[in-house]
Amino acid sequence: MTAIQLKIHKSIEIRVLRMPNFADSFWSEDLVSGIQVLFEKLYDGCEECDMFIQLFASRMQFEVNYGRQLGGVSTGIDHLDKVKNDPEVTTANALLSMTAQMVQEGKHHLSVASNIEAFILQPFSQWCDDHRKRVEYSEKSLKSNVGNYQKSRKYVSKLEREYFNKCRQLEDFKRSNFNEDELVNATASLKLQEKYEDDVAREKDFQHFATVAGIEFDFKSMREALQLLLKELPKSEYRVPLINYTLQNTNSGGEITKFVMEHMSLKDIDQAETFGQDLLNLGFLKYCNGVGNTFVNSKKFQYQWKGYAYKFANLPQPFAESEINIPQMDPKLSNYLQDFTSKMSPGSPIPSTPAASSVTVPSLSDSEKELFRLRKEAELADSKYRQECFKMDSLRCSIEELMVDHLSFMEKCELDRLKAVKKVTFDFCGAIGNKISSLKISVDTMLENNDRMDPTGDLLNLLSQCRTGVFQPRAITYNNYYNPGAFQNFGIDLESRCRLDKKVVPLIASVILSYMDQVYPELPSDKVRTAVWTAPVKLNLTHQLRHLLNQRQLHDDTEVLEVIKDYNGEPSTVASVLKIYLLELPERLITKDIYDVLKVLYAEYSLPATTDEEEPTSDEVKGQEADKKLEIDNNRITGLATTLATLPKPHIATLDAIITHFYRLIKILKMGESGALAAAEFISAISQEFANCIIEVRMPDGNDLGYKIFYDLLTHRKQIFGELKRQGTKKKDNP
Repeated sequence: MTAIQLKIHKSIEIRVLRMPNFADSFWSEDLVSGIQVLFEKLYDGCEECDMFIQLFASRMQFEVNYGRQLGGVSTGIDHLDKVKNDPEVTTANALLSMTAQMVQEGKHHLSVASNIEAFILQPFSQWCDDHRKRVEYSEKSLKSNVGNYQKSRKYVSKLEREYFNKCRQLEDFKRSNFNEDELVNATASLKLQEKYEDDVAREKDFQHFATVAGIEFDFKSMREALQLLLKELPKSEYRVPLINYTLQNTNSGGEITKFVMEHMSLKDIDQAETFGQDLLNLGFLKYCNGVGNTFVNSKKFQYQWKGYAYKFANLPQPFAESEINIPQMDPKLSNYLQDFTSKMSPGSPIPSTPAASSVTVPSLSDSEKELFRLRKEAELADSKYRQECFKMDSLRCSIEELMVDHLSFMEKCELDRLKAVKKVTFDFCGAIGNKISSLKISVDTMLENNDRMDPTGDLLNLLSQCRTGVFQPRAITYNNYYNPGAFQNFGIDLESRCRLDKKVVPLIASVILSYMDQVYPELPSDKVRTAVWTAPVKLNLTHQLRHLLNQRQLHDDTEVLEVIKDYNGEPSTVASVLKIYLLELPERLITKDIYDVLKVLYAEYSLPATTDEEEPTSDEVKGQEADKKLEIDNNRITGLATTLATLPKPHIATLDAIITHFYRLIKILKMGESGALAAAEFISAISQEFANCIIEVRMPDGNDLGYKIFYDLLTHRKQIFGELKRQGTKKKDNP
């Protein structure tokens, strides 16, 4: 083993034990548990600050009382006035001097009390109040957003169940009513029916729908106008007077009038008001303030966009009955409101008389009609479920970004609090010691305690005792009944992803690694090249590129590379996307079923603890130690290779691709100035960076195991992956 390798082995423990941060320490499966643990400790810190305030306030009050008592000491001495009249007597002078000194000391104590109040209590109390407000704000914001997110997840789960039930009904009907040949014929008939409906819909698009504000609208142009109104005009909620009921998706008459004036190229305000009235008459709007069917251009008159408007515009209706955050009402009240609101806007869409269609109507049997209906229902359920899945995944990314921001902010706040406590105790010692020299010993003791305060160490202690979990994002996946994993690239298990990509390494991973190889020559120095992988990247930037790579199917390297280049982000952002991709895998590259085996392996065959003590001078002893270390290394590496050989092929291949990439980069580093040291430092840093990416962290283990595995994979690459390839060949020869 080389000196550099020994140095790295010595640094393992140091690197593993480096202080984690809040943003990577308080995560949990439900997101709420970790946050709860953190804020309990933060509020404990606030209580600790209150205790310091109470201590300082008590000491201030004692100083006031004692100072006043010393200041009035002369009043407790009888006949002191007689002594004052005889200054020649030395004992009398001594008495007067002692009395004066005590009075002066009383003034010092009052001055100390004043200083404690002015320079300690008031500013520190204000700071503590502000600190508590910051903690409360962060807690409220996080819990509110996470709570809404959890509710939304339940809604998506409900849509998934509905979609799968529709698919099962469809498949059960197929099996019960059709054999294979009949199903082929029925499918052909359904295609004709779909083509017929599409043709009718296209014909209908250009048929006259209505005259709105003197403008002739066909179905297509009316749909486009409604889409503009529903998507671009900001909506609000309206609370119905007298009853506890809120209407969603509302706008005032003034808002609608102003919007159509700006976007519909109307002549004047009168035409805009007519436009609003026609929308009301057509049944797209309903009046919220009472019974009536009149459109008024005023902010006092509120109108709700009806579900029919969203349906006509082919848009999902926000806050529909099936969605969250809708209060449950008594059925009788619900029916009353339904009748009441329907009377508010009795208008209905103007029927149009379509021209005779040139398309032949296909003839379907009853079974085929039912099959067509079930398939349509499944497709609609699929469309809604898929749309909400991708929406929820975007929301999940936003929640993670919010949590990282707040957790980082809370870490700063807690460290500031610990530093503030240390500073205020130092100031307190100064306020006492500067006035009363007799307190020097006591003050010196306080200062010694102050010197022993370690804000960073206290923060580390909090983290080591209270960590709930590292950052382990859980992607919201869209599970297609017939083709799972085909509609997104992140959050899909590796074997499915590789099967769909028709690659042994997933496209995103292989293309990112190849892209980084292209980028390295353009970077100015080795330091910049290594920083690409180790520098922190804002989570929102990573999520932006992730979204672009996840929103459509990517069929080959060219398509993935095109998305990355079009994004035109920093290389560090691209590298961060690979880490996110690995973190979002439902099963990491090193799977859970071999975690315990590897943990035992590294516990048994770790390097012996090294110390800074003088090494034995005997060549024989040195040789024995070297042989022992070599044996331990060989046993550990052999055991690692044997254990990894049980992993699925895509997992091994992806590990190999990542390790090979960094192995080549390390060879480049070794060719530069101070190459060996730079390479050693990078091995340590990248092992720390990818520890969580290759194996899921278990608390309280932390990422110690992942770090050591990645380090061994880099430093013993040829031996490990050579053995894995040999074992893979044996499996092929002996199936």
